[in-house]
Amino acid sequence: MKNKTTHFVFFSPTGTTQTTILTVGKGTGCKIGTILDLTKEAPQKTPTFTEADLVVVGMPVYGSRLPSLAVERFKSLQGTNTPIVPIVVYGNCHYGDALAELFDLCSEQGFRPVAAGAFLGEHSFSTADLPLSPGRPDAADKKQAETFGIQIGQLPATARLEPVQVPGNRPYKPAPQLTGSATSVDSAACTKCGKCIEACPTQGMHMTSTAAEADPDNCIWCMACERICPSNARSLTHEKVMASAQKLHDHFSARRDPESFLAAN
Repeated sequence: MKNKTTHFVFFSPTGTTQTTILTVGKGTGCKIGTILDLTKEAPQKTPTFTEADLVVVGMPVYGSRLPSLAVERFKSLQGTNTPIVPIVVYGNCHYGDALAELFDLCSEQGFRPVAAGAFLGEHSFSTADLPLSPGRPDAADKKQAETFGIQIGQLPATARLEPVQVPGNRPYKPAPQLTGSATSVDSAACTKCGKCIEACPTQGMHMTSTAAEADPDNCIWCMACERICPSNARSLTHEKVMASAQKLHDHFSARRDPESFLAAN
């Protein structure tokens, strides 16, 4: 893969997925090409990639599956037997069927998976009181990501990862219902700067006379709005989400390590 140009595609509301795949790309030693961010919108024109390219694609895991919004935006891309590395980033529970789903999605769009990975990022529900893989990806994660990239760079141009090498159920488990509730805002603390509205991947926020409000029918609980707020005006208060955060903290606090899968040479 050494003579290829590496392109990056990601859906990364809080930045952890983006950090991971860029680190993997660094390890490949290949020339850097396009950086395509699907977080806020799909490309205006359909990007087409060839066998001379290498694509590294990353998506977060929401309830053991991929965010449907990210899937739909990725479908605007087209490969031509293009080598690709699907990577999912999850918050220490488990990645479930998400990696298999991303592997299949890449194949359906004309790409040829040559490797795959499941890496760790701070969970979107993580708080100071209920930390969930805080600070990840950390230095150890980044070192493993770069090593994975080096291994990818050493693969032959004809490499192909087989579906059976990637963990996950087929058919996939049902996707979780992510909408119907939204992050809460402290109107007294909100400065109406609009940064949360700009960061929202669903364009599901609007400004009122007192504060920036999130639309429950569009919120996917990515927590981009909470992470970017300079005045800490947004928080997790919904009973169902808080119960889920508590359960994750109680049962999935032990450190997990990244997993990687490479085509046989």
